[in-house]
Amino acid sequence: MLTSRLPYPPFGGDKLKNFSLMKILSKYYEVYLVTVTNEKVDEETKCILEKYTKSYKIFEKSKVNFIFSSSKILINKEPLQVNYYYFRDVQEYIDDLSKDMDCIISTLIRTSKYILNIDKPKIFDMADSLAQNYKKSLPNVKSLFWKNIYKFESDRLLEYEKLTIHKFDKTFLFNKEEIKQFNIPDKIKFIPHGVNEDLLSYENYTKKFNNDVAFFGKMDYQPNIDAVVWFVENILEKLDKKINFIIVGGKPTQKIQEYEKNYTNVEVTGFVDDPYEILKSCMVVVAPMQTGAGIQNKILETMALGTVNIVSTLAAIPIGAENKKDFIILDKPLEIINTINDISQNKNNYCFYKENCRNFIKHNFTWSIYEKVYIDTIEEIMNDNKK
Repeated sequence: MLTSRLPYPPFGGDKLKNFSLMKILSKYYEVYLVTVTNEKVDEETKCILEKYTKSYKIFEKSKVNFIFSSSKILINKEPLQVNYYYFRDVQEYIDDLSKDMDCIISTLIRTSKYILNIDKPKIFDMADSLAQNYKKSLPNVKSLFWKNIYKFESDRLLEYEKLTIHKFDKTFLFNKEEIKQFNIPDKIKFIPHGVNEDLLSYENYTKKFNNDVAFFGKMDYQPNIDAVVWFVENILEKLDKKINFIIVGGKPTQKIQEYEKNYTNVEVTGFVDDPYEILKSCMVVVAPMQTGAGIQNKILETMALGTVNIVSTLAAIPIGAENKKDFIILDKPLEIINTINDISQNKNNYCFYKENCRNFIKHNFTWSIYEKVYIDTIEEIMNDNKK
């Protein structure tokens, strides 16, 4: 199992998914983890990795190493994402290790090059298409830096994603719309993102948040920043004055932190041990995503909690839930303003969403469902390769 970030601690969508995947795989197989990262490995992480793997190898690279590696875009046509994470010593280690493996899993496009040409059963755990994400996000991304990255990368990424899909036995994607766009049905399989089943019965509640609107997510992630900035600029000042906006998530940027100083009805929590108590207690959670076309794990989690969710079309499509039954899909500022104000005044009229969204997650997005699809697919491709 090859990753570009440590699976533990499981903060953020990809780390959470990889941690859950590692635990699932360890129930059936001996897992050999290889990670290329600039993260430091603490003792707690080592203990967790030892528990769920037969062995693990962490290649700790400095920022300078990554920047130097990314400079290869000047001499090849591979995406920046691929060049950034590619190192010769890692390749040599994987080449040697793979000789004894029955199956190899590459997570995200970043790690795919390492096993692209290894003749073993292999799965490309793509999760979301970065190329399609970048193309959809390009018109709305606020950061000039990321706008240029998206413009430069999107075509390169799309070609490399297609190449990788063809080279691997099977590719997993969370997004059915992206699967349609690739149109390679024999190579791609839909897999639902998992949600912790414990959230389906979570009931901790604090009254002080019951007139708050919440946004949930890592606040150094550009699509989350774009969403919060859009909400503040287009929605916040036209809400009833008694409504507060609480931004829940670790690593808030300076711009996000300044909202708390500039608005009396904004709170920025930073990292909290149990964000779910705040989210469960809020009257509504918003995900007005303007960029970032992949499936949003934060929305799945807040739906599992049984909250009222207002989401943009961009965020809603990959999830596939029903508008005005499981969540509320709105894009126009005035419609969002009017709906939030109405929820504040008529909370009982929106209670049915709480049961509906939980039932939707229970039947479509749990780690149990994810586990069955994943293990069945591994067994299928290994059996096919024995024939």
